[in-house]
Amino acid sequence: MTEHVEGEEQRWTRPWLYLFLELPFGAAIGFLMIAVPYRLSAAGIPLSEIATVSAVGFMPHALKIFWVPLIDMVGRRKVWYLVMVAVTAGLLAAASLVPDPARHLGLLTLLVTALQAAAATTSAALNALIAMTTHPDDKGKAGGFYMAGNVGGTGILGALALWLSTAVAPWVGGLALALVVAASGAGAITIQERHLVGDGGAFSGGILRALGRRIAAMGRDLWETASSLHGFTALVISVAPVGCGALTNLFSGMAIEYGADQHVVEVVNGLGGGLAGALGSLVGGFLADRMNRRVAYALAGGLTALSAVGMLFAPMTPATYTAGTLAYNFANGVAFATWAGMVLEVVGNSAAVATKYALFVASSNFAISTVTKLDGWAAGFRGLHGDWGREAGARGALAFDAVITFAGLLLVLWLVRYTARRKARISAATAAGS
Repeated sequence: MTEHVEGEEQRWTRPWLYLFLELPFGAAIGFLMIAVPYRLSAAGIPLSEIATVSAVGFMPHALKIFWVPLIDMVGRRKVWYLVMVAVTAGLLAAASLVPDPARHLGLLTLLVTALQAAAATTSAALNALIAMTTHPDDKGKAGGFYMAGNVGGTGILGALALWLSTAVAPWVGGLALALVVAASGAGAITIQERHLVGDGGAFSGGILRALGRRIAAMGRDLWETASSLHGFTALVISVAPVGCGALTNLFSGMAIEYGADQHVVEVVNGLGGGLAGALGSLVGGFLADRMNRRVAYALAGGLTALSAVGMLFAPMTPATYTAGTLAYNFANGVAFATWAGMVLEVVGNSAAVATKYALFVASSNFAISTVTKLDGWAAGFRGLHGDWGREAGARGALAFDAVITFAGLLLVLWLVRYTARRKARISAATAAGS
């Protein structure tokens, strides 16, 4: 649903800008995912405590749905974004300057958790701005550039922080990322965010009454989207196991079975995986503007499944691990971008735009977590013999991921066909009644 807006004609944002505007989020994720664990390990902190820091630090991404509605209730999304970018940069600098992390682990955990909360809010505000200020015909490209900054930024900036921290000094990596965040996020100043209808008198009659009107408008918007055929089927598609890319969470654990050493794992899952995912995102954005975005998402899921099948039947060598992991990351980037294009099309420019996008993200993350768990369960299958029996962990995860992804693909294609037929029947009934 898209609401009319007041004032001058909308100046659409160039889709390529979103690649840079999502880098603050990628920097925060990459810092905690790659740089922080290495620094803690080098300080002699046990893996169990490192895992606790990571688990607590990433918790805001699961909880953000509880505060993201504030972005729709209070103020402008552009202001939210710029303020949270500044907070993200400050927290990156602060976390990198914590001395002797072994003695100040609690402080570091607090800072990286606050960092992830700020980064999650930054990304949520950006989601709203993309939906509101992108031309409808460019939603696919917008999703592609956005996901390129997300996926690519995480791997590339995380690797950059790690390299600077080890090559120069432990505090340099975080400070460098803080500068990247500030510089890339400043581009949002050029975005034109127009008021929705009714916002011109937002505080007429008092702040509480205005807030009540805003909450009521958000409630109507959420219900209209969730109860519509277009919105409901998009939610189902988001939960379906199509573009989950769950194996990206398990590839590091498969490395031993492929004979891949630590250097191969670092390159393939860090910088290489980030570049492959970013390239896939750009390709996915291109596709999403040239065909039905739901069909494009289904095709991306099929490409992901084929990548898993290729690894499943190829010899278990470091070369297979490298090629298969990069291909899977590329396909996953295509899937993420086409999914983003689909969601941007659904949420529109409306009262609860940030909240709606966050709900779609939560649905997608539920699918990713579930499939990751199921892939891990399948890795425990030991009913094979010979070489396949010895390699059953990786083989089982690859086979299950491919099968469940193909199943999700069929569900999406059925929903596309069902939606088209339903719309055709409604159009025919309307024409007959008139």
